[in-house]
Amino acid sequence: MKNKFPLPQFLLLIAFISYVTQAQTTPESCNCTPEITGLSTYLNTLTLNENAPLRFEVPSNTAQFAVLHGVIDSSTPAVTQTFIDNYPNVTTLVFMQMSGSDDDTANLQAAQKLKNRGYTTYLPAVNAYNKDAFIASGATDMFFAGNKRIIDTGAEIGVHSWSDGTNSATSFPVGHANHLPYINYYVAMGLSQADSEAFYYYTINAAPANNIHHMTEVEIEQYKLRTCKYATNPSYTITNNNNTLSVNLAGANYQWIDCNNGNTFVNGETNQSFTPTTNGNYAVKVTENGCNGISNCISINSLATNDFQLNNLIKLYPNPVNNNKIHLDCSLLNEEVSISIKDMNGRQINTIASQGNEIITINTTNFSNSLYLLSIKTNNQQQILKVLIQ
Repeated sequence: MKNKFPLPQFLLLIAFISYVTQAQTTPESCNCTPEITGLSTYLNTLTLNENAPLRFEVPSNTAQFAVLHGVIDSSTPAVTQTFIDNYPNVTTLVFMQMSGSDDDTANLQAAQKLKNRGYTTYLPAVNAYNKDAFIASGATDMFFAGNKRIIDTGAEIGVHSWSDGTNSATSFPVGHANHLPYINYYVAMGLSQADSEAFYYYTINAAPANNIHHMTEVEIEQYKLRTCKYATNPSYTITNNNNTLSVNLAGANYQWIDCNNGNTFVNGETNQSFTPTTNGNYAVKVTENGCNGISNCISINSLATNDFQLNNLIKLYPNPVNNNKIHLDCSLLNEEVSISIKDMNGRQINTIASQGNEIITINTTNFSNSLYLLSIKTNNQQQILKVLIQ
């Protein structure tokens, strides 16, 4: 019997089906609003052209928004730099009529300039104003340059595959070198590796290169095109990943709380992620510009109750570290040891496996000067140590 899909396409489908089944929730925020005062009036003065080279239209030297329309081409990086230099007060880029790109390299260069500047990208609903708003293809890629990405319900976002004239993207299996420039682009725009791969493989399966697929609201949420949704009184959500707690809203101020101790602050824990060293119930206070709130408490109960015993069997030195080496003495442990090193934002830096009965030396030459968490696990115990790299 013949396969319904050629093998490369089948592998591509498998690569993102599991991701699609995972629920995604866009964080709520009271600051999820674009700076667009006067946009409606200004749009009435513009003639938008989706087929002309990309333009940045700005009402005045003091305006806080710019309107983008047109095709991304070889002139776009220079046009983008001129816009950045001439309009330093702009904070919000309004994507109106952008049909795509005919120069992927130029798109990457221009998007990186925008990303470095820290703009908010905003896509109105298709009929929110008297001129339609939409993005497609390479313009959808450029939209990811926003540090904050705001999309109205009812917005029109188009995606499709690519073709080199002979082969389409789905002709190549997952992990092929031809896919990597696109995946690396999304990583450069701030998506995680997993999210970058998921969105890319979704787009090339959504429609062939000569067609277009308009994303549904579910897909916009699923693939994290939005970074936030406006709420007057936001609800903040905590996730637990191997006993590292993270709140879903980035770019705010944080203070982790011990719910079992009268909601007292956990000393020094002011990052988006927090790794408790003892079992208990924890929450986080999130402070934005204009509101604040406290998440629900989440329980941590899988840390070993006899961590003190593990603590007596291992030694870590020196601490602080100032000679590019950490020594972890596990010579008294007669079992397998798993070591995980994370920064204070919960990002995995390194993992090490050992059979015990040895002194493990960890090279920190490539570590930034900061505080790190070493999670040391055996079959039934866990110890978390803080290490300062100087």
